[in-house]
Parts: sequence; C-alpha cells; structure tokens
Amino acid sequence: MNVKGMGLSLILGLVLWWMDAPVWAIVTVIILGLVWLIWRKRLSTIDRIDRMDGREFELFLEDVFHALGYKVTVTPASRDFGADLLLETPDGWSIAVQAKRYEKVVGLEAVQQVAAAVPYYGVDEGWVVTNSSYTESAYELAAPNQVRLIARSELEQLLKEAGFKR
Repeated sequence: MNVKGMGLSLILGLVLWWMDAPVWAIVTVIILGLVWLIWRKRLSTIDRIDRMDGREFELFLEDVFHALGYKVTVTPASRDFGADLLLETPDGWSIAVQAKRYEKVVGLEAVQQVAAAVPYYGVDEGWVVTNSSYTESAYELAAPNQVRLIARSELEQLLKEAGFKR
C-alpha cells in the first residue's frame, strides 16, 4: 500500500465515523491501513520486483539504469526486436537489454533474442537482466556472443549501487 492507499483507509474511517459506526470499527480500519502501509514499506526492492509483471520490470529497470548514469530508451512493448531497453554510457558505449522477470530459470531463448538485437539496433553489446537465474545453455551461448547475463544476485548489487533499498 502506498500513501494513496493509506488515504483511502483514512477516508473509510471518516465515512464510518460519519455513519455513527462504533469507535472500534473506525479504529480497526485505520490500524489495518497503517499495518498495510508499514508492511509494504518493509518489502525489499527485489521482493517488489518478484511481484511485478514483465512490463513493470522493464520500466523499473529504466529507473535503475538511469540512476546508474545511463541514458535509457525503452523500446515498444511489442515488436521490440529482442531488446526491452537501450542503454548508452556517458562515453558512448551502447547496450541492448532484454529484461526477464521470471519465476523460473531463464533459458537460451533470452540470449538469442538479445544477440539478435545487437546488430539490429547497432549497439556494442547485449545484456539479459533477470530476477532469477540462468540455465547452463544460456551461459554457454552468451559467452561467444558477448552477452552479459545479470542474474538475481548481480541485480541486487546494481539496485544497491543505484540507491534502491536492499
């Protein structure tokens, strides 16, 4: 719950008060709102990522890479030709990023997608970023194609460097 959700809890409490609801009901609604707010605030960034859908993850990575100093371009949600984000460093190095918010292990298909995106977008290298891990075949294909695989632990490190909570 965000501050907007907490406001909803307070509004509901006021409505109950206006309708002459018992004090215990009003207090309960407000306390539940506060508990929900505290619980949501305590979630680590990686826990929040685990609850995102794919597009939310892509847009979240836009913020992360921007915070890390990259110029970021988000590609269209469909027909992205294997790259969800295009990054550029201050010195002009360019990177195509394939974002995979998965509950399972990421396979070589993601590596194939970003490897195809590199020449299509005319960038210098490709990355696959996931909140999960990779199969051995993904690592095997990534090495000769100069594709960097960023798994959960390295993503957590990037989040820390970018100033995100845990």
